[in-house]
Amino acid sequence: MKRSQLSIAALFLVSMSTAIAQTRPFEFGIKGGATFTHGFTKVPAQTIGSVQVPNLENKNNGIGYGYSGGLWARKNINTFFIQAEVTYNRFVLKQKTAVTLDVNANSTLANALPITIQPGLVNASLNATSESILEAVDVPILFGKRWMGGKLRGYAGPNFIFVQKATLDRTTSGVINANSTVNFPQTTIPSSSASTNLLNKYEAQNLEVKDFTYAVELGVGYSPIPLLDVDLRYAVPVGGVYKDSNITGFLGIATLTLGFKVF
Repeated sequence: MKRSQLSIAALFLVSMSTAIAQTRPFEFGIKGGATFTHGFTKVPAQTIGSVQVPNLENKNNGIGYGYSGGLWARKNINTFFIQAEVTYNRFVLKQKTAVTLDVNANSTLANALPITIQPGLVNASLNATSESILEAVDVPILFGKRWMGGKLRGYAGPNFIFVQKATLDRTTSGVINANSTVNFPQTTIPSSSASTNLLNKYEAQNLEVKDFTYAVELGVGYSPIPLLDVDLRYAVPVGGVYKDSNITGFLGIATLTLGFKVF
């Protein structure tokens, strides 16, 4: 965790611990579980050299599975409560896309050709699947209400996300389309894989991810026995994931966890 982010998280924990300790009753515990991520991304057209890469429509390709684990503290005030957490999480977003573009828009394709092709003469049809993997320290602050003597809980609040790692793993295949005017035959593009560090602006370019963002989170919890919490929640980042604000889309994260009360 970056030093500045660690300082913020530490200050938050100290502040919340002091506030909770001043009044009772309060609860403290550990938690762990799974994350389920889905969504899509729209990347606007961009110019590379003398050719243009068209809009990319990265569609949802199923649910990505990750994990979540950390600490929580809850201050109960009559039937209401405030809950603060610090968790480490792994989110996996699976996407797929199909695009047709000039071979010169992709340096890997252009360099693999036995001859140099002028822009506008030969294009390629590509199919790609990708997994965007983000690891982050989350600090949610949740406000909620309790029912059934505290067994049932509903809550919502902001979630502050400190990104520690972000990578994109992509697998691409397709064909280079024939052009009889230049005697270029259709050529199969073998499947290839590549990985990109999305926190490195030189690797990621316009896909660079922010190292801090925030989300809106809501959920429900149930305590079947006094020391056990079962929580199901859903979060949507509203602070934007990419530094390029022209990249749009949707990202939804569901989390299912078990929490154990230490006291």
